[in-house]
Amino acid sequence: MHELPEYITHYYEQGSDILKNICSHPDEVAEVILAHLKENGKRTWLHPGYLEERRRVEAWLYEEFEEKGKKPYLKHPLYFVLGENDDFFQKNGFFSNANPAKLRLPLSLFTSDMISFTYPDSMPSLAIATLERGEAYRKPFHGKVFTLEEINDIVQAYGLPGDKWKYEEYWRYDRFIEVQIWDDRPIWNFLQS
Repeated sequence: MHELPEYITHYYEQGSDILKNICSHPDEVAEVILAHLKENGKRTWLHPGYLEERRRVEAWLYEEFEEKGKKPYLKHPLYFVLGENDDFFQKNGFFSNANPAKLRLPLSLFTSDMISFTYPDSMPSLAIATLERGEAYRKPFHGKVFTLEEINDIVQAYGLPGDKWKYEEYWRYDRFIEVQIWDDRPIWNFLQS
């Protein structure tokens, strides 16, 4: 029996605005922000076409969440990890060249109408499910958006990602369960209390 962590974690660069989404900006502004991050060596993993891919994945997340009968308060979700994954801070991690920080929130702050999940990160999840090069890594949970109730069933069936990705090639991209928050009001209320 696998238990869901009781908290979610948002990773960000200390001193920067927290709880932001690059897709909330117009393309021109977003591209300037991304170029600045790449030039400063803070996001070496950014690739040409990242913003376009990110927007396509976000549109998919939004549509899938609505198809489940949900009504997102935000057009662009805020991204968290179920539990935590401090590998973000390690060499070649998302924040390895930055001044990393994290915000941990209780999962119980959110109702099923405010939150969705992908296993793993939404960008590789969709790519593995839809691109030929993903076939070697494909699992039944790739390319799917899960509700709070559904993610519990997925974790019961497949377990939490853990460290399998470090030593089993088949799990290479399944490093964490991503959380998409579609309503930021409980977060701000929690932070102000």
